[in-house]
Amino acid sequence: MIPTSLMIIDPSVTHPEIDSYNKIVEKSGISCTYHLPILSDMKSMIHSLNNACGVIIFGSAASVNDNSEWQKFLGELVDNTLKMDIPLLGICFGHQFIIHHYGGEVNHLWSKKKKKGIRNIDFKPNNLIKEKKGYNLIYSHQEGALICPDDLKIIGSSNMVKIESVEHRTKAAWGFQTHIEASWSFAERQGLTLEEYESAQISGNEIMNAFYNKLGKSRKS
Repeated sequence: MIPTSLMIIDPSVTHPEIDSYNKIVEKSGISCTYHLPILSDMKSMIHSLNNACGVIIFGSAASVNDNSEWQKFLGELVDNTLKMDIPLLGICFGHQFIIHHYGGEVNHLWSKKKKKGIRNIDFKPNNLIKEKKGYNLIYSHQEGALICPDDLKIIGSSNMVKIESVEHRTKAAWGFQTHIEASWSFAERQGLTLEEYESAQISGNEIMNAFYNKLGKSRKS
């Protein structure tokens, strides 16, 4: 069976990001499955992985340092995703989770204060963003990566956060601290204007499209 579905994992604690999911469905043009491991069933992810052409892990108010039962389950899923050569994208919490899972350090950045808005990220050429480039992207978080594990390399940095984005050294896997997937409803909750959102989503859409282009290229059954 040829893998056809993009698997979206939303580890929301209180507010499922349905609008961000719908945006991905619309923009990617790919059949998607949606999973809520905290608010619903973890096991649905096992069945969907066998037919996945890609996996995206959304943001969450949870901390990767909680080491809760559902996070252990998610770690096994990440391992299987890479073993099967399925492209993986972590966003905000998802980015932090991948780094933490592979032995990096994640902790509070600003004395437990949450910061949000738009910031400029400088990217090095990598397998997703082919040339050195700066992007203005939406952010909303209080924790961040402090140490990058050996399996990953830093591909994006900013004045606020050293480890803005990472890439796996041998697999099709990436992490972004910023919300490259953000919907308007998410941006509005962060206090952004529609004009700010529309400007930032140009960059976010460009990166997301680069990930979509990686889907279905190759994987192991």
